[in-house]
Amino acid sequence: MITGAQIIAARELLGWALSDLARKAKLRPSVVLRAETSPGEPVITITQMDALLRTLKAAGIEFTAGDPGVRLAGKAE
Repeated sequence: MITGAQIIAARELLGWALSDLARKAKLRPSVVLRAETSPGEPVITITQMDALLRTLKAAGIEFTAGDPGVRLAGKAE
C-alpha cells in the first residue's frame, strides 16, 4: 500500500509541484491533492493510482518500507 505521505515525499524528492505531477500523470490536480491528503491509502480509482505510480517510477522513484518510504533509484535510504 502506498500512502498519500509517500506520494508527497516522492514529488518533493523530484522537486515537482503538485501541478507538475498532475500534468505528467495526465490527471486533474484535484485528484493528486485528494491522493496526497488521504490518510493511509489514497481515495482515488485504481486507474488514477496506476497513473501516479507509473509516472513517479518512470521518474526514478522507488517505494520502500520505512520512513519516508521513498527514494531515488540507486540511492541508499
